[in-house]
Amino acid sequence: QALCSSLDRLQFHRVTVGRLHERHKIRWAVLTFLVSISSYFIANAVPFFKDLVSLIGALTSVPLTLLLPALYYRKVKGLPLCGWVSSGDENFASLSLIIFSLTFLIVGLVGSISSIELDWLNHGAPFACH
Repeated sequence: QALCSSLDRLQFHRVTVGRLHERHKIRWAVLTFLVSISSYFIANAVPFFKDLVSLIGALTSVPLTLLLPALYYRKVKGLPLCGWVSSGDENFASLSLIIFSLTFLIVGLVGSISSIELDWLNHGAPFACH
């Protein structure tokens, strides 16, 4: 319910197709149905829980703990987000952290996706009956 409520509050209340912006119960039912269907497909596409945790970790942990703080620091200091300024150690440190975090993000994502593909090969494709 928290996910559906947040999605409704952020964007879904603006949908005017079928006058859904006025029909709260129908809008809630449609949104809940869409979240349920997407959850079903994700659960069946990722064969094991460890793969799902690996994928979520690769997509969220590095950006939240390394990338965003470096980007916010550069924004607060008035430095270009991805450019080089000729002076200061703070420029080198924050730019190095951005490069480091993007590298780890890509490596973690590739590792997670390759683990999912390996499990598909060993245990069958998604939605396959065994």
